Amino acid sequence: MVIIITFLMLVGCDTRYKPEQVLSDYATSLSRSAYLDVSVPNPVMPKLYPSVQARTMVLTHFDVSLLDFLSLQHCNLGLLVGERNSVLGRVMLSSQRFLYEVKITRALETCPIENQSLAEKLAPIAQQKHKELPQAFINAVFNGDEAKSFFSFSNGFVPMGYTAANYQSLQSALGDILVIGQHVLELPHIDSNAFEQDLKTMADSEYGGKLLYSVLQITRYLNAVSESIESLPSSVCGPPVTFLKQQFEHHYVKLIQPYMARLNASAYPVLSQLHQLAMVGAPLPTALANYLEQFSLQDKHSVWGRYQAASRRHAMAWSRLFQRCGVSLKGQNN
Repeated sequence: MVIIITFLMLVGCDTRYKPEQVLSDYATSLSRSAYLDVSVPNPVMPKLYPSVQARTMVLTHFDVSLLDFLSLQHCNLGLLVGERNSVLGRVMLSSQRFLYEVKITRALETCPIENQSLAEKLAPIAQQKHKELPQAFINAVFNGDEAKSFFSFSNGFVPMGYTAANYQSLQSALGDILVIGQHVLELPHIDSNAFEQDLKTMADSEYGGKLLYSVLQITRYLNAVSESIESLPSSVCGPPVTFLKQQFEHHYVKLIQPYMARLNASAYPVLSQLHQLAMVGAPLPTALANYLEQFSLQDKHSVWGRYQAASRRHAMAWSRLFQRCGVSLKGQNN
């Protein structure tokens, strides 16, 4: 209860929650009609992003003896093994570990090893490392603080005035990351600075959390309005429906619908990229897969799917009401 009261206080004074005020005004204005009392459910909070332990894909670690290590000093493999076994190497961030895994896999496969016994020992390790590169990539994208920020909903809604253009840098960064993921088994030479910057762009946007939060709140308002409109008696036709039409046009057509259109325009490409990123390392850990499923463009039961269903239901409820009452919306974008 305290959380809900705090949330409602924020709605009234924080521009991060302006869309909530616009949605609330829509429901309140409709409820001024004697025929309607729109009852909107309490705010819906998104799921918390899974813990690091629940979303981590385990990678193979290998150690070599001192004698073997000395045998590798003539090529880059020895340097990389030493790097991994250093104090800093043992606490690599997920993104750094991924870059390391690509480099050491390349070294394992290209380093000429004269010691036949050592070569036979490292061959299956090289194969396993190569096989695990998609999992290392998933850890880099979804395990770090960048992903936690990307999915944070602490800053509320996608802002009212934002358009798809505001997220071009995010789409570009996700596109760059996706190219690496889709070619990771080819052992690409990765610009580490560019890769880290792309992850930072992803984090700074906080887009995943904002989008999830936004569509959850829009869904509860649209469904509440739809339920009220669907239950209106035939006696509403005449002056009462004229009043309702005015509120629909003022609040929904002029404010909410354009906001949703902008939301959709930015969401479709980003969610498509997010899905493709996840597919690089499929199957994912269960907790991570279940979390990302909320953003599915195909699953009608996902958060996004329910939002789309609520939008269609809302449009149909008004359309049927206006048709029943002989109200023309010709020339209106409804």
